[in-house]
Amino acid sequence: MKTQTILDSIDELPRIQLARKNTPFEEMPRLRAAIAESMDADVDAVPHIFIKRDDATGFAFGGNKARHMEFLFAHLIERGFDTVVNINHYHSNQARFVAASCAKMDMKCHMVAVDMVDAPVIGNLLIGHLTGAEIHRIPGEYSREVAEKLVADENDAGRNATILSDNDFSDIAGMIGFVETGSEIDAQTSEAGVGDIPIRMWGLVGRSIAGLRLYARNTGKDWSASATAYSHTQPDSYEAVYIDRSTRVAELLGLDTALEPGDLDTITGYHGDDYGIPTEGVFEAIHLVAKTEGIILDPNYTGKSMSALIGEIRAGNLDPDVPVVFVHSGGLPQTFAFADQLWNWQPN
Repeated sequence: MKTQTILDSIDELPRIQLARKNTPFEEMPRLRAAIAESMDADVDAVPHIFIKRDDATGFAFGGNKARHMEFLFAHLIERGFDTVVNINHYHSNQARFVAASCAKMDMKCHMVAVDMVDAPVIGNLLIGHLTGAEIHRIPGEYSREVAEKLVADENDAGRNATILSDNDFSDIAGMIGFVETGSEIDAQTSEAGVGDIPIRMWGLVGRSIAGLRLYARNTGKDWSASATAYSHTQPDSYEAVYIDRSTRVAELLGLDTALEPGDLDTITGYHGDDYGIPTEGVFEAIHLVAKTEGIILDPNYTGKSMSALIGEIRAGNLDPDVPVVFVHSGGLPQTFAFADQLWNWQPN
């Protein structure tokens, strides 16, 4: 299937411009050399590593979800909603982007921020506040009850409110955005001289990495994909979820095929004790990438994904002849929430 045919189908969807597109694509030679050195190996034992800088999308501190929100908020506005109630963890990047998108669209936003209700107001929570969201810090078990009451109260006051997760389109908007991003990476890998060889995409469990793999499947690109689990609750159901969502995206865009079992490798063992809790490997990865490439990762998402990449290379589980494209999905505000741990961390 031709790339332009896919892009034409995407262009037919309602959309609001939020993200800066064609984000940078860079090779990371110093990181590659440092990983090889840590293995006491020649650099040829480590794959070439490229990074897709979706931390540079610009909107709301940058991140991959700026691409998601372009389609999601157009969908909401088309259906007449003027108020959004969002339920997510207080660390959530998604919540930050929902709040900022509401600000941009002159919509009202309620952030139901669950867990750690006494944690300092920093990172994504602070940005939610700065962008005008009304923040409700709630233990997780009460989040749905609180959200439903907020919707009822807003509707009684004459607004048109919705709980974001009740809108099925929120499940696929991000995958649509990253089917489109696949076309950017396609062109950028060609410019980098690796467009005609097998490539491994590397990211986090979620819509973005699945969208890239869906683009590859429909355009015949020889891209494998590895999705790092950042929470112990994800891996069992992930394959069924991405197949279902890709089927819906394929139908919506008129693609030749959806994803199938085995289209993504789910990488486990690097998520640590729970969501939002970094490991020693995460702290090492953040320090190593910063010191070799001047690129900052975050402790909740990209740090875990990079720790998995480094760990799998060291374990000999990746073919050194297959370049890796690491998707930097953003998340940078949360780096500052772990300032003390990052400052005091020392390698073992």
